[in-house]
Amino acid sequence: MTEAAAKLTVGVDIGGTKVESTLVDADGRVIASCRSGSGGHLEVAAIVRELAGCVRELREQAGGREIGAVGMGVAGQIEPDTGVVLDSPNLRWQMVPIRAQVEEALGVPVYVTNDVRAATWGEWRCGAGKGVSDLVCVFVGTGIGGGVIIGGRLLTGSTGVAGEVGHTVIDLNGPPCRCGNHGCLEAHAGGWAIGLRAQRAVEAEPEAGSALRALARGDAGAITAEMVAEAAHAEDPLALRLVAETGEALGAGVSSLVNTFNPRMVILGGGVIEGLPGLIGTVAESVQARALPAHRMAVEVVGAKLGRYSGAVGAALMAREMLMG
Repeated sequence: MTEAAAKLTVGVDIGGTKVESTLVDADGRVIASCRSGSGGHLEVAAIVRELAGCVRELREQAGGREIGAVGMGVAGQIEPDTGVVLDSPNLRWQMVPIRAQVEEALGVPVYVTNDVRAATWGEWRCGAGKGVSDLVCVFVGTGIGGGVIIGGRLLTGSTGVAGEVGHTVIDLNGPPCRCGNHGCLEAHAGGWAIGLRAQRAVEAEPEAGSALRALARGDAGAITAEMVAEAAHAEDPLALRLVAETGEALGAGVSSLVNTFNPRMVILGGGVIEGLPGLIGTVAESVQARALPAHRMAVEVVGAKLGRYSGAVGAALMAREMLMG
């Protein structure tokens, strides 16, 4: 084993509601993990402090083995050369030099990329897409992000921010999105949008929304996508309607991606998909109904294999390749 291969890497996935840190070996295996439920609810400095504590804990769990690099997947648009978060609507970050701050706190080299680009890398290298040279990943969490592999290469775009599939417009007259546009896929099917739609539906239909209101302890404004999923599993009619609307929007968005990129595989992941795995089948049916015949004939729609670790594992593997050789 080479010196670089013997070192471990830390992968960090920062989303709108959580920070997932993992210690990963050269083959993408998770050795240890540390999770915080804070995510975008904390200031940047607080997240850096929490991350430093997690890395110390992970190092202890690994018996003090050397950490060669840290890879970070952040929900937002990243300037690839500097590791600056240019804009993150769900974290409410703009021009945040997160790489420099984490390097100063940890004393190891840091690589920063978009969270779903990292998840795409993880699923492609050692997850559901291993061995597939043409695929699209769509991760539905607080927001919706994506990554595209074509011909065995990750698409990065001219300024390094390709893959913002959640901000593909599917309805010109649709609801406002956190990005400032209207009718984005995320504004219909992202976790924050599901929660907002549910809140409004409960206010408009108090009787039908009684189950959701009860889950929120009487506060309709506190209803979340997780509560919608819980109510749907209990076969609450309003929750089932909200889930069906979400599936319709996701199906339309993914069908457009299939027509655009002609992938062999579409991988769906993220917290919303984990909570509502039936959406995978709904999207697959929509693709077969909506996509062009030549595009849908060979495409497979599957769930992410690495689950909650997709982004963190992918970020760790990217850091290993980009910083450790």
